[in-house]
Amino acid sequence: MENFDLWKEFLEYARFAPSPHNVQPWKVKLISATEADLFYDPKRLLPDTDSTGRFLMTGFGIFIEALCIAAKAKGYTIKTDFVTKVLDSHQHSFVLLAHLTLVPTEEYDNLDRELIKQRRTSRLAYLPRPVEDSVIKELKNTAQNFGQTMTFSSDPETIDWILKLNKDTMFYDMNDDKARNEVGHWIRYSRGEAYQKKDGLWAYCMNTASALLYIFFHARWIINLPIINQLTAKFYLSTTKTTTIAWLQGPFGNFEAWVKSGRMLIRLWLTMTKNCIYLHPFGSIITNDIAHKRLREKFNTDESVNTLWLIMRLGYSEKPPASLRLNLEDILI
Repeated sequence: MENFDLWKEFLEYARFAPSPHNVQPWKVKLISATEADLFYDPKRLLPDTDSTGRFLMTGFGIFIEALCIAAKAKGYTIKTDFVTKVLDSHQHSFVLLAHLTLVPTEEYDNLDRELIKQRRTSRLAYLPRPVEDSVIKELKNTAQNFGQTMTFSSDPETIDWILKLNKDTMFYDMNDDKARNEVGHWIRYSRGEAYQKKDGLWAYCMNTASALLYIFFHARWIINLPIINQLTAKFYLSTTKTTTIAWLQGPFGNFEAWVKSGRMLIRLWLTMTKNCIYLHPFGSIITNDIAHKRLREKFNTDESVNTLWLIMRLGYSEKPPASLRLNLEDILI
């Protein structure tokens, strides 16, 4: 019988990797003590809001890098040989994505693997405390090492504009049937539902009352009433307070770039975690065409050269609740 203990140990860290809407699309089949196959679950893709699969493939990059960080603590790294470069939601069973091989290494990783379990997204209001220059420098250097640029702003006007755009995007998406239905499929309204499914967007972690979320996805006409709309927008803006925003630009036009970007993103995220900084990505600003157009016009970006593919707020907050993850047994096949 093969000894899979190392794989299981490393996967116990990697399963905490973040993914869009916390869909956790990965499945793993252990082949031997040094070999495993990585699959994707077509039922856990986002064909309407991520039609190219670029953000979910970025998520796989995050998962693989988390696996590598976990493995290096025991003197190994992960060699990844991709079998396909396409995520197809029309498939009816798990699809082989890559072969994984454990390879001995003497390379040291400066990121403690325990940070993977400590990392969280904070949707709470952030404290009025700017991110230190030394941390910004470290994050910029990490992005540069991956051929990308991370830009920061503490300008109140710019921050206010971004926060309002993020708020507007929430309403754009909720008035789009496809986007609303797809995202709504992953909303977990109650504690019982969250703990039963161990995936998706739990209202508690979203810092939003379950009843309000339910209205958003199932009775949007109420939210569209002028007074309700204004009160909801004001409440949402109050939860996104921050003194620092940042955005990432770089190659993001093909499979290799998406995976590489994911590997970079988790390293940025863990570096923030190491420095007690939380991150809240504003993904919808990128995936929503109206919002992304407004963003490009505001920053006057040339998408033909470097894509502005992620924008976020970051800073310090109270400790946020942790999103749930599938158990190891749920990932293994």
